[in-house]
Amino acid sequence: MPEEILLDEYKKAYREVVAEEEKRGFLVHLVVYVLVNAMLILINLIYSPEAIWFFYPLIGWGIGISMHYLFGVRWIEKGLKEREAKAEYRVREKSS
Repeated sequence: MPEEILLDEYKKAYREVVAEEEKRGFLVHLVVYVLVNAMLILINLIYSPEAIWFFYPLIGWGIGISMHYLFGVRWIEKGLKEREAKAEYRVREKSS
């Protein structure tokens, strides 16, 4: 007979799994950001060096990737705990 898993153990394991998935997603986003922006820099410097424009997508996408890091990696645990608390509250409200 399998051993029962405590709710707190389950929650902790679930948060770890979600955090790992989010971190992996961020790393893919970061690699694509670096590769695409390196290509844009090369295109800009080779084909139109008189008008430097590559920093516009670099900055714009950089803001997006920064937000992805903050919400998807840095603050993920806090967000998951808040969602768990909301779910527990909803269950308690329905059972009352």
